Amino acid sequence: MKLSLSKIGIFFVFCGLSIHCIQNRDDLFYSGQEGNQKIFETYALKNSACGTNKLPGALLLGRVKIDDLKLCFRAIELIDCVTWNTEGYVPGSCKNIGTSFK
Repeated sequence: MKLSLSKIGIFFVFCGLSIHCIQNRDDLFYSGQEGNQKIFETYALKNSACGTNKLPGALLLGRVKIDDLKLCFRAIELIDCVTWNTEGYVPGSCKNIGTSFK
């Protein structure tokens, strides 16, 4: 019984370490500059399609998860032009983009 508990413990330690390593991988993040560039490109495409000149509400100061930005971009693509042209409208997934300073 004692041997199997130690094996289970070792298993959970390795699982925890692998998750931690995956979360800090650089290929899961854009730099702040890359993220801002991609946001401006996405806004420009939507503005062109909807005939507006809307700017992003905030700039990214540090690294940002690629998946978070992809959710924001998808939300922008799916918004109709009437909603997009509403003053002050920003998709919720774009408001919730987290920044990492690691």
